[in-house]
Amino acid sequence: MRRFLLLASALSVIFSLWNPGVSIAKENPASDFTLPDVNGKKISLSEFKGKVVILNFWATWCGPCRAEMPSLNKLYLEFKDKGLAVIAVSVDTSEKPVKSFIKKHNLSFPVLMDKNKAVSFDEYGVLGLPTTFIIYKNGFIAEKIIGEREWNSPRIKEKIIRLLRGGK
Repeated sequence: MRRFLLLASALSVIFSLWNPGVSIAKENPASDFTLPDVNGKKISLSEFKGKVVILNFWATWCGPCRAEMPSLNKLYLEFKDKGLAVIAVSVDTSEKPVKSFIKKHNLSFPVLMDKNKAVSFDEYGVLGLPTTFIIYKNGFIAEKIIGEREWNSPRIKEKIIRLLRGGK
């Protein structure tokens, strides 16, 4: 399974490098789920309804995933008081490397564990990492983004501001 995930992640990176602007518009409701965070506390996506949510699927062994986390944290810290939520869902099979990564990078948003990949692969159809869903305040998926991004870029900040104001 890990070889498959590594291959899928590599293909995702190659595809995003070939076409870095790729994103797939979706106007479907985001599937609700409940997963434990790295400390075992259960958190549901539905708890964030009314906020713009960035739902990021990642793993500590995924280079592009690790690379984008600091900018995702900066974006979260800038907009969390304005209605942005970031939820990272790790597909790692152990909390230990995830906790270490969180501590090392001082991540401020919740990091959930999807050890059996039921949410990431079964519910959200994630085939490569990182894969991110941007979810409107009403719980519908605004966009699916495949591959690494610089989340603190002016273009993404403009998009987040527009979504926070209720636009598309």
